[in-house]
Amino acid sequence: MLSNANKAVIAENPHQITGHVAAAPAQPQWAPAEHNSYLTTEAFADTMGLHAQSVRKRYSQTGSYFGLRPVKLPNRRLMWDAEAVEMFLRGEVI
Repeated sequence: MLSNANKAVIAENPHQITGHVAAAPAQPQWAPAEHNSYLTTEAFADTMGLHAQSVRKRYSQTGSYFGLRPVKLPNRRLMWDAEAVEMFLRGEVI
């Protein structure tokens, strides 16, 4: 049971950790810019109707997936430009 003093502190700062449970912020801390949206290899493969390992193998052999080049993150993860993927699926020149 909370005392009146504790209730006042919580009312002033609703995001304060109380016990083992923290209140979630109302809005996300960040939102990616639309023009800089990227897909993980798994999401890219799902979009293309492939297995992620097929995409990784093609990237390993040729350095791209039929002209689509990912950004390689420091943790060795590949991120694929969502806009380029959409252009590829529409048959446009990348």
